[in-house]
Amino acid sequence: MSVGTGKEGLRVPAVESRDDLVACPDCGRLHRVRLPAPGRRAECTRCGAVLFRNGRGGVRHALPMAVASALMLMLIAANPLMGVNIQGNDRTSLVTTGVEILADQGMWPLSLLVGALVLAAPFARIMAVIAVLQRLHDGRPPAQVRETARLFAWAEKLRPWAMLDVFLLGLLVGYSRLKGFANAEFLAGGLALGGFVLAGTLMDLALDSRRVWQAIDHVPPSDAPAPRRWVACTVCQRVHGCDHGPAPDRCTRCHSRLHPREPNSLERTAALVSAGAVLYIPANLLPVMTVVNFGQGAPSTILSGVHELAEAGLWPLALLVFVASVAVPVLKLAGLGWFLLAAWRRSAARLHARTRLYRIIDAIGRWSNIDVFMIAILTALVQFGAVASVRADPGAIAFAGVVVLTMIASHIFDPRVMWDRAEEGAPDAAQNEQAGITRHG
Repeated sequence: MSVGTGKEGLRVPAVESRDDLVACPDCGRLHRVRLPAPGRRAECTRCGAVLFRNGRGGVRHALPMAVASALMLMLIAANPLMGVNIQGNDRTSLVTTGVEILADQGMWPLSLLVGALVLAAPFARIMAVIAVLQRLHDGRPPAQVRETARLFAWAEKLRPWAMLDVFLLGLLVGYSRLKGFANAEFLAGGLALGGFVLAGTLMDLALDSRRVWQAIDHVPPSDAPAPRRWVACTVCQRVHGCDHGPAPDRCTRCHSRLHPREPNSLERTAALVSAGAVLYIPANLLPVMTVVNFGQGAPSTILSGVHELAEAGLWPLALLVFVASVAVPVLKLAGLGWFLLAAWRRSAARLHARTRLYRIIDAIGRWSNIDVFMIAILTALVQFGAVASVRADPGAIAFAGVVVLTMIASHIFDPRVMWDRAEEGAPDAAQNEQAGITRHG
């Protein structure tokens, strides 16, 4: 470890790792940790962001749910999700069938995306979580701290991209669309999918990320005042004080790259939002799929699909698809555009409202993939030649591009920049303001 020289000539660490401090990921305020009661959460005293939750479970509760999720995942891979019958013709579909059919139809970008979000990301995340929790099961720090920390860092990064929960909603919407011209039923894989979502939800509720990080590597609390210069890891939340030397390049716990703020956040977000706005036009004008039933049928856009669900009396599903596939992308594009404009203007107006909206956008963006997954499911199931068939169309690729680009944009956008820009020029700028107590909720 590099060292520096203190006021009295004593050699002190150039980088001071602090786990008794936590920096707000949304506004940048530094807090001294005070653990809330079990089941409660600590919130930022400035913007209200959740800093961490003190879960009621822990490693012993999360590990069984993670193992159950892995077992459900194996059942999903090995058993058909749904079966259909049209005029005496039967067909079933595995979770991989949609990926294969989309590739056969020339929709390889959509095929790769569905495979990554439904197969690769959930499998990789569950395996990583199980590996980490097994190493921590005996209550002692793992023998391989750096490797364990990196593994859990990847599990946390994969969390928003593991979308079997969204896929389940796509399966339900697809089932409703099939009821108009086919007999459909859920099979073992579909039931296992529901079990996976339930077990995964219980695992996430029990999986207290901060407690896991502390179990991997923990620095005891310090009575020293908070550092004047510091940089926080956005992955594991460790604060690195650097009053006596340069800021480190990587986190001392999870080895993630450290930056005071996301590099070129505004410029990169603007480029992604612009690309998403361009793709949004063909995503809504071009057909996303074509359904043919006994030689009759026409290409269907997103809005026409919503209209068909409403005409069938399925108003709740029609509203769900409209919100997820039409309203949410517009909200994301408009919201991110507002954040960028306000940051460039160094505006402090509605700063708290902007921060709250950012949290909503970042949380709900993944659910827009419902239509993408529904298309993958229908193309896998309805392949009966001249009797009935479903084919994905170019609008689906454009729509998937909008969803992915806006998701990446919301991850890249650093809301702390809005607070920094709003505070620039103020004589009492509080960019590194030290708050003593968190708020519990």
